[in-house]
Amino acid sequence: MKTPRGIHAGEHEIARRGGALALAIALACITATGYSSGVAADTVDIDRAPPPADETLGETAKGHGAISIAYLGTLSEGLYVDRNLTLPVGNVHSRGIALDLDYNFADAWSLHVGLPYISNRYDGHAPHCPTSMPVQCQNLPALAPQHPESKFLDDGRYHGTFQDWTLGVAWHTQIADYQITPSITATIPSHDYTFFANAAVAQDIWQLEFATTLAHQFQFSNLYYRIGYGYVFTEKTLTTDVNHHKVNLELGYFVNEKFSVRAFGIGRAGHGYAARNLLPVTAGQTNEYWYHHDQISEHNYFGLGLGFDYELFDRTTVSAAVQRLVWGQTVFDFKYAAEMRLTRAF
Repeated sequence: MKTPRGIHAGEHEIARRGGALALAIALACITATGYSSGVAADTVDIDRAPPPADETLGETAKGHGAISIAYLGTLSEGLYVDRNLTLPVGNVHSRGIALDLDYNFADAWSLHVGLPYISNRYDGHAPHCPTSMPVQCQNLPALAPQHPESKFLDDGRYHGTFQDWTLGVAWHTQIADYQITPSITATIPSHDYTFFANAAVAQDIWQLEFATTLAHQFQFSNLYYRIGYGYVFTEKTLTTDVNHHKVNLELGYFVNEKFSVRAFGIGRAGHGYAARNLLPVTAGQTNEYWYHHDQISEHNYFGLGLGFDYELFDRTTVSAAVQRLVWGQTVFDFKYAAEMRLTRAF
């Protein structure tokens, strides 16, 4: 039976946080619901699966830590406008590699650094067109002004780039048998990448998250749980922020000393324009509100997933997880978000 000794420096995002499976906003025809043209979804990340249990319930003494590499894959099909309406507006395939480092720079204090490389492909009838030059854009409303500095990515091919840095610090403490970990994590775009595209890797805005995670292993049992809550402050765009709440829930079981299984839920709810309210302010999808709609839309969702961790040999763990969106507002319908990770503790 494992004994909890500490907890990770905060939840990762699948996408970014993910590490980062960022997916962009889609254009959708909703004539039946009273819209004459379209609505926006999002380039927001769905959160990554929780880190390996043995890592998060592991060593927190100075000088210890972990380094990991993960393969990320996501498929979304259609757009959640709200709980009552899902539209078939196209597909986004996402794949990526995420590198993460956690280091305990002092007893009970850890630093987290992460950076994913993401490659996305959009297939559908609603490309985002920064100019009217691409063939796919010649019959769509033109932006005014147009943005030739923004690359056209919705051409049915994969486009990849480095996404957002995540830089975090956490304090690990124990009260009775409960592991409590407050953390602060900054998300900073690695460079000025394209955000106006269904195939964009993320929103190109900074974020600052204040979070707390509680972990507990039941006495005389191999069963454990983790509960995380965070509030994220974001950069404002066109005077609009997309500040939001995040919640992470996990229930796991140590089958033996090397193998554990887990079920988890990940959710988000916050500020920003709902899809139904955004269209009227976009001047027929031609003004700056439309150009920045990925950065000002709400991206609310809840997903459920399953995963496992297996210790290959001392201090080396392979983990896998898959999750699916079960509810969303102004967000693509993720059919699956999968992750395979190799972690080496030191």
